[in-house]
Amino acid sequence: MEKKEKNKFSRRDFAKIVGGLGLSYLTYRLIDFNVPVSGVKAKIVIVGAGAAGISMASRLQRALSHPEITIIDPNDVHFYQPGFTLIGAGIYKGNDVFKKQSSLIPGGVKWIKDSVKEFSPDNNTLTTSKNENISYDFLVLCPGLQMNFDAIEGISRDTLGLGNAHSIYDFQGAQKTWEAIQELSEKGGKALFTDTWTKIKCGGAPKKINMITEDYCRKQGSRDKVDIKFVSASHEMYDVPIYRKRLEAIYTERNIPITYNTRIKSVDTSAKMVTFEKQVKTIVEINNPETNDIRKEEQIVLQTEQQHYDFLHIVPPMKAPTAIIESPLSWNAKTEKHEDWVPTDKYTLVHAQYQNIVVLGDVSNLPTSKTGAAVRIQVPIAVSNLIALMEQKAPSKIYNGYSACPYVTEYGKVLMAEFGYGKQPIPSLPFIDPGVEHWIWWFMKVYMLKPMYFHGMLKGLI
Repeated sequence: MEKKEKNKFSRRDFAKIVGGLGLSYLTYRLIDFNVPVSGVKAKIVIVGAGAAGISMASRLQRALSHPEITIIDPNDVHFYQPGFTLIGAGIYKGNDVFKKQSSLIPGGVKWIKDSVKEFSPDNNTLTTSKNENISYDFLVLCPGLQMNFDAIEGISRDTLGLGNAHSIYDFQGAQKTWEAIQELSEKGGKALFTDTWTKIKCGGAPKKINMITEDYCRKQGSRDKVDIKFVSASHEMYDVPIYRKRLEAIYTERNIPITYNTRIKSVDTSAKMVTFEKQVKTIVEINNPETNDIRKEEQIVLQTEQQHYDFLHIVPPMKAPTAIIESPLSWNAKTEKHEDWVPTDKYTLVHAQYQNIVVLGDVSNLPTSKTGAAVRIQVPIAVSNLIALMEQKAPSKIYNGYSACPYVTEYGKVLMAEFGYGKQPIPSLPFIDPGVEHWIWWFMKVYMLKPMYFHGMLKGLI
């Protein structure tokens, strides 16, 4: 009987095998086996050695028979940033999510360990912080974005954790968040989870850490002594209907109230008080002194309110690096002003004004989510279109806006939000209902995506 029990093959075991085969098939399908090689020659400079920059360099090395590629980036360490949420959830340790930058930059690529302080795209030059002037024939712009923690009064990156105010958008901050979540579950109290008013990388992360905290407290048997709320600067939970519907249902099922159109103005960490600004629609009467006519007009006014907290999770406002915003690269001819993001053709990934510059990753103004999944799809398109420009051809590869956000809804389950332009689902595994969470996506999120990132994506293979 004991032997029979050990050898018993359950329906769940069968599901795991089928799921594993599906994920293996997906990985195989992603590998790019056929890369045409071009003999065109040009000096290429890549600004940024994040997911986009290193992936671009790796693919260009394979796609050009005479590559001349330079990467400019000041960082010694390369972080797998999607892992920060899993650090905050206690799944990963700090050492799990980084490697030395030098081990990832492909051989034959020149690395200038510096940052860019000035761009002169009209002259095809840039200047580094060490005053090195660098010229290029073609520029790949993918420096990521800057996170402005100090845009919230009373908060800075260096003081994360003080007053139990945390953020998983920082490596050290993610580790402190996990410590605080455990303490919250043990002691109880009021937990406020917030987002921000700008576009951000991994827009789902604030909700992920919110839901995983609630699930942790529930599994520890302490949910009844923890008051959890989510405060959003947006007017809705998510802008893709099928996933918004499920997220709203989860928040209702778990009794997590949501406040919309409300953002953080300041935090008093010593008193554990947060000041919010809420956008409220109001009708005002406007008197025209010339005609004595009175008309009514709807306006948005800001109302402030303070709340006490025991645990606070914040998201810093984000935008392109200052050197880019202050350069012609951020000039938007349509709005006739410098924008917070770089104007980019949403299909070809070519800069809106400069045809020898391709833009991808978080720095662009593409109307899709800023995620690593989006970068993975953008890179081969950017490489193909860049080589076309080098060969004096029109860029022909089209980006459909694909992005993905694996919403960790609880330990063991993930809602995989995959979509493109038009906010329509683009499921990778069509035999799984995209509108519900599933353990297969947890397996992929926790165990597969990181090795795929370091050993596949950054090497230009997927």
